Amino acid sequence: MNSAEVAIIAHVDDPDTSRLEPILRLAEIPFQVVRPSRGQSLPDPHSLAGIICLGGPMSAYEEASHPFLSAEKSYLRKAAEAEIPVLGICLGAQLLADALGGAAVAGPSLECGYVQVDLTHAGQHDPILHGLGGPYFSFHTDTFLPPPGAVALARSDRYLHAFRVGSALAVQFHPEISVDGIRRLTNDEYEKVDTAGVDVTQIAAEAERQAPDIERNVLLLTRWVTSLSSSPTVPPANETDGTQP
Repeated sequence: MNSAEVAIIAHVDDPDTSRLEPILRLAEIPFQVVRPSRGQSLPDPHSLAGIICLGGPMSAYEEASHPFLSAEKSYLRKAAEAEIPVLGICLGAQLLADALGGAAVAGPSLECGYVQVDLTHAGQHDPILHGLGGPYFSFHTDTFLPPPGAVALARSDRYLHAFRVGSALAVQFHPEISVDGIRRLTNDEYEKVDTAGVDVTQIAAEAERQAPDIERNVLLLTRWVTSLSSSPTVPPANETDGTQP
């Protein structure tokens, strides 16, 4: 049993961790959910087995209105520099990019619903993502410019969706979200979705159709959790298809 915890950084009061928690419990890895947006202190990263940084409604570059983001980026940078495994998801991926010398930026359009995510050459050899290209739920307008030395791992037809820097893995899509989480997200963000001309009913129906085929999402998360007690081989940063989005 690994006695060190995983810190799950949340940016909403009631994050969807229903897919993550059983995987962590099965691996006998304790975890805690921390909400910096509510003034909760982040634990010493050196005491942790790993960090999962979840999505949220704010933009990664909105430090003026969300001051906790600056401290969170510094925290993620220190963790990555110490080679502590970090998994950044959606907003978490954008924060990670910004923290490591890339940038979080506004994208051209809302990408909402199930999108085809294709692996790059490096992604096909990544210890976590290999073999796991396919449709994933995505909900974002902001995107990221990868940090120097980052390895691009996956793309949709519009956006870069994953990169790695050492022990830090960033994914723009949502492997952790459940069908109920998708319903809650689209309801909470109904105005944004409606303005973009996206049919919420259609997204809900697609979520129901995809629900039986969640193995890809679960396997991705399971591989990451399993990697906390092993040493996966990380592709070098200069591998073909590496640094460009």
